[in-house]
Amino acid sequence: MKIYQELLPESYLLILADDPDPTDVARLSYALRRASRSGRPSIWVDCSQLPQLPLASLRVLLRFYQRLRHCHIPLVLCHLDGQAHQRLSRLPSDTRPPIMASLLDAEHYCRYLYRKGG
Repeated sequence: MKIYQELLPESYLLILADDPDPTDVARLSYALRRASRSGRPSIWVDCSQLPQLPLASLRVLLRFYQRLRHCHIPLVLCHLDGQAHQRLSRLPSDTRPPIMASLLDAEHYCRYLYRKGG
């Protein structure tokens, strides 16, 4: 899996691309750690270039969501494949990251959080 990183004015964007490889969890963990230390107020993960998000990668995202939540940094997933979306929808809402249909939706969601105060 390739992970592209882009600094946006209000977020750190990670774009996951190519065919997923279950052994890529270390690369994903590293990218998320880097994003969490970037000073950006939110992290968006765009999965539109992945045919399917591996379960191991989904677990890494859930773990980082919990860590970042305690630091008041939203982790937002965008363009999630159907199977991963179904797996997450079975979890209690406070244990899973928000799932947005687009990056524009992620931006609106995070702006709403900032206005509301967290």
